[in-house]
Amino acid sequence: MIVVGMGWRSTALVGSALELLARSLRIVGVQAPDYIAVPDFKRGDDMPHLLASAWGAELLWIGRAQLQQVQPGCHTASATVMRHVGVASVAEACALAGAGEGAQLCLPRQILCGVTCAVARGDRT
Repeated sequence: MIVVGMGWRSTALVGSALELLARSLRIVGVQAPDYIAVPDFKRGDDMPHLLASAWGAELLWIGRAQLQQVQPGCHTASATVMRHVGVASVAEACALAGAGEGAQLCLPRQILCGVTCAVARGDRT
């Protein structure tokens, strides 16, 4: 099962997120994700719903405790993100947490116009 983790700045555009998601899936050789995982502190944003709908994927909301728990498995970190949201990696953490225990990153954080995306493979239960 493939989980795409996403993060974005408040000024990011849906078009950029769609482009980055498509590019990331091409890199890992996957047609579509099973899930799109996003941080639950973005619940008021329309972007997650638009992305999930566009790709026919289920949407997973990842809580801060889950994000914190998988930080050691993340390949990249941002001091700026740490200051703003309390974790150093959002997209990678969302992908790993969403994919379940034993998940592996297929693609570390990719960035485009204020959007981040990472891809993980796992056996979500």
